[in-house]
Amino acid sequence: MNEKNKTKYFQRALLKWYASHQREFPWRREGASNFELIFSEVLLQRTRAETVAAYYPVFFGAYPDWEHLIRATDDELEAILRPLGLYKHRAKRIRKMIEEYTLKNGELPKNKNELNESSFASLYISNAYELFVLKKRAPLLDVNMSRVLKRYFIPGEFQDVRHDREIQALAKKVTNVKACKELNWAILDFSALVCKARTPLCGKCVLNSKCSYYLNYLNP
Repeated sequence: MNEKNKTKYFQRALLKWYASHQREFPWRREGASNFELIFSEVLLQRTRAETVAAYYPVFFGAYPDWEHLIRATDDELEAILRPLGLYKHRAKRIRKMIEEYTLKNGELPKNKNELNESSFASLYISNAYELFVLKKRAPLLDVNMSRVLKRYFIPGEFQDVRHDREIQALAKKVTNVKACKELNWAILDFSALVCKARTPLCGKCVLNSKCSYYLNYLNP
């Protein structure tokens, strides 16, 4: 199977799988604000989605919008973020975003160039902002999406996605579809439920007939 057909198979199979296996999270609901979408991604970094979902009412109950968040002190931010871990790192990132929002009188980046020059410019948050706020096609590339893509397309050693240009280009190409948001969520859900890091359920995988990892390593 050539690369183009393999990519199309991946996209169709995962969207079909997602239709009956999708996970429900508060940031995926209809009507979630841009504020919720942006800061959900900050909370999701290196943290299980189920953990963030359980803590979602706490954070967004205290800070439902920019106006409430702006009034938060550094100590208050660290305190509310502590249960999620990485609380100092998250608090610093949120503080930078608050400072930029205040400096620009509530103006958020309106295009890719402004986004790249902003405090939203880390790989994952930038892509999420582009997808959810700017309504552009972009991959929610993290270690979990990288694992699925690497196993299916180019099995080999995993690298830090922030520096892996090959996986960044692949993720962008694969998610460049009309149902971009849904495909992103499908890949992330698939990584959590099937293509797990340590015990992948390859025998039950809808991609195994075309998956390079399965065909070359597990079923040569």
